[in-house]
Amino acid sequence: MPARLVHHFTAFRVAAAYALVGALYILTSDHMLAAISGDYQQYQSYQTFKGWAFIAVTSFALWAVLRGTLSQLEQSLDAVSLAEDRLRGALDAAGGCDWETAIGPDGDLTIRASGFLARTVGFPEGVVMPASALRALIHPDDVESYDAHMALHREVFAGKLVAIPPQTHRIRGQSGEYRWIKVVTDVESSRRDPGGKLFGFALDVHEQQEAIRGLADVIAGGEVGTWRHDLRSNRLFVNDRWAAILGRKLEDLPAPLMIDDWRALVHPDDVVRLNTAQEPKFRSRDYFFTEEFRMRHADGHWVWILSRGRAVEVSESGEALVLSGVHVDISRRKDLEAELIAKSDFLQRLTETSVSGILAFDPSGVIVFANMEAEQILDVTGAGLVGRNHTALGRLYGARDRGTGTGFPFERVGRGGETLHDLRLTLPNADGSERVISVNAAPMESRGGPVQVVCSVSDITQRLNDERRLAQAAEEASHAATHDALTGLPNRESFRAQVAPAQARARGTGELLQQVFLSIDQFQQIKDRFGPQLGDRVICKVAERLEALREPDQLLARVGAEEFTFLRRCRIAEEPERATRALAAAFAKPFEIDGQPLYLSASMGLSLFPMDAQTPEEMWLNADLAMYEAKALGGNRAVPFTPKLRDRLAREAMIGQSLQRAIRDGAFALYLQPKVSLLEEGRLAGAEALVRCTDPALAGIGPDIFMPIAERSGLVRDIDLLMIDLVGAFLAELRGRGQHLGISINLSPESLRRVRFGDAVLAHLSAAQLGPEDVLFEITEGAVVDLNSDARDSIEALLVAGYELSADDFGTGYSSLSYLQKLQLKELKIDRSFVSRISLDDGASDAIVRATLAMAAALGLRTVAEGIDTPAQVVWLRQHGCDLGQGYHFGKPLPAKEFIATFLGPDGVRWSDVALG
Repeated sequence: MPARLVHHFTAFRVAAAYALVGALYILTSDHMLAAISGDYQQYQSYQTFKGWAFIAVTSFALWAVLRGTLSQLEQSLDAVSLAEDRLRGALDAAGGCDWETAIGPDGDLTIRASGFLARTVGFPEGVVMPASALRALIHPDDVESYDAHMALHREVFAGKLVAIPPQTHRIRGQSGEYRWIKVVTDVESSRRDPGGKLFGFALDVHEQQEAIRGLADVIAGGEVGTWRHDLRSNRLFVNDRWAAILGRKLEDLPAPLMIDDWRALVHPDDVVRLNTAQEPKFRSRDYFFTEEFRMRHADGHWVWILSRGRAVEVSESGEALVLSGVHVDISRRKDLEAELIAKSDFLQRLTETSVSGILAFDPSGVIVFANMEAEQILDVTGAGLVGRNHTALGRLYGARDRGTGTGFPFERVGRGGETLHDLRLTLPNADGSERVISVNAAPMESRGGPVQVVCSVSDITQRLNDERRLAQAAEEASHAATHDALTGLPNRESFRAQVAPAQARARGTGELLQQVFLSIDQFQQIKDRFGPQLGDRVICKVAERLEALREPDQLLARVGAEEFTFLRRCRIAEEPERATRALAAAFAKPFEIDGQPLYLSASMGLSLFPMDAQTPEEMWLNADLAMYEAKALGGNRAVPFTPKLRDRLAREAMIGQSLQRAIRDGAFALYLQPKVSLLEEGRLAGAEALVRCTDPALAGIGPDIFMPIAERSGLVRDIDLLMIDLVGAFLAELRGRGQHLGISINLSPESLRRVRFGDAVLAHLSAAQLGPEDVLFEITEGAVVDLNSDARDSIEALLVAGYELSADDFGTGYSSLSYLQKLQLKELKIDRSFVSRISLDDGASDAIVRATLAMAAALGLRTVAEGIDTPAQVVWLRQHGCDLGQGYHFGKPLPAKEFIATFLGPDGVRWSDVALG
């Protein structure tokens, strides 16, 4: 029963006894007084006496009771005060304090603390303070747990039955240092206290907590897993690191974790070994364990574990009850051990299979180890090397090593401490020849032990021979890298490497440098006709003549298939053409190949330093441009570089770029010039397809300018094929109008020389739905005469498909009647240069045209005169039997739509029976 109820019950009994005694006293005393009193006055006297006596007796009794009660109360108060003093003394001695919390008038928590700890942290002792004052002293990391602790206090004050476990926080002291404080709460105190306050105490546990944290840091820093095995329940308790070593988390492990769960993770072979090793230990009660075993990682591989443990709790009989220990991951150490073993095995095998001989000498110079290779190199007697002294090797040296101090190097290394590299000694062979060995030696000093010597010996005789051969091969390779393999002349790279130094010397002396770029004319045709082997022989013959002209201070190099370059010094007074005249003279005589003379010519370009160029690259480019200009002018000449040439070539390059863009965008238009029958009163016999470029960058530039550039830049093939597409679209429009017209299309010689050009033409004709009745192809006389294999294949493909061919510009080139017949030409076009001079005074053109017409008639060829400008020319040509005419007299080239409107009209053809001839 609570003390408060006991006190209330005791007071009630005293009062009840007092009332009962008083009632009995009054009742009995009244009867007794009535019996002994003689009269009423006497009775009143007795009553008065009885009252005073009752007051005296009860007063004395109350005094005695109160005196005893107060005495007990004083004893209790003394005991409480003593207990409080002892508790506070104990708390002060322990560095603690007592505290109480309550709800303040404003509804916030208040705290009052008394004791040593309160004074230490500077908290006002015995003063009621808001809880926030203490919160300001809490470590920032512990504020959250402190707030949770105070929240539990509020729940108790709200009447909830909750447990408040001890809490540990860090509180800042007056020195500014945080100390760990453990707070314990008496939850029942709120029900005992009349004000409902919560009481408790706080203790300074800083040293214990720091020790615990230090131990935890050591365990964490050492990456040590801890375990505790309760043998009574076979339960296993482990820390986070124990699980992390196995790639797991504590929550991933079975709960509870049993010893069988651990066995399931251990390698089966190690489980058997551990049971065998631990069984005698348990029998002898030797409870100290150090074991190494493998455990399964979460990823599936095995982890090597070093486990140390001992018994931390034993029974009275000495049997282990609890084992505790640590786990350390030693996988890396095991890997290193395996690597060391592997390296040791490797070194052993290496010494056994090494191509070098390996020797080891003890401090006295006796051989204690020699591998097989050392025996083969040094043991010429067959008696073996191990056990022999180093002096015994002296007789192995060749005569050149005796007495020179370059013998076997034990003394120099063992006693002198030298480290020798590639010391070369000679060994005599039985046949009188010699071998060369390379010796590397170094001292090897063990810790605290004597110095030994380790040597490696290699027979380098073959290597030295190989090095000599390699040096010779390298010299030959260097020569091959800088010289032309066919002619032996310096190559492009070698020439360019020497130009810059030559320019530097020329700057210092004020001299000029002249570079000549030389290319053999028509060399590709020579190779096509006679084969590449003869072409190589021609190149060698040309190189011999050019080399014979070269002076010692001049450079000559072969820089291309048929190209050479020449560099010479000259003075301002000298003519720049002097070198080119000498080089051209080399081609004056024929070259004899297999007893047959071969006449050659060359195109040359000249560039001068420093007038034309300032750098080797610029001088090379200028000479190259001038050489190509010489070729463009017909070859067999020398062309000096000029700025105008560079500007023209730059303009041609711009035109070439614009042509590429125009081809990509299809920026070309079809123009048509009528072809008229001269023998049938001007009947329209067809038209010639001409091309104009509509690219804005080429405005005002006609085909007479851009077509040669297209031929040189390789773009003419695409233009020729584009013309077929344009003619196809034009004739498709005519077919839609119910009309038809034969069209002549020009094919460039450069296009015909392209591989499979004929197949490309036929493909475009098919796509444009054009046939032999729609078009014929005009090819220049030069293309007819000078046909390579690809051009012949293309023309043959067109002939097989049934298309007719016309020889354009006939009479201006090297006419060949055999080619005219072989190619089955159907038409000859007489060049305008002859037609324009018909009926003039000289009469030469008349004769040429008459001869051409007579030849065509004899061969059965149709004739077309181009460039007719006057009626007189029409009359003359008609009289001499020319079939067709073409020129401004009949009409200039017109765009396709204007041609239709001008010559075909809305109602059909202006001349009847439009046909090809």
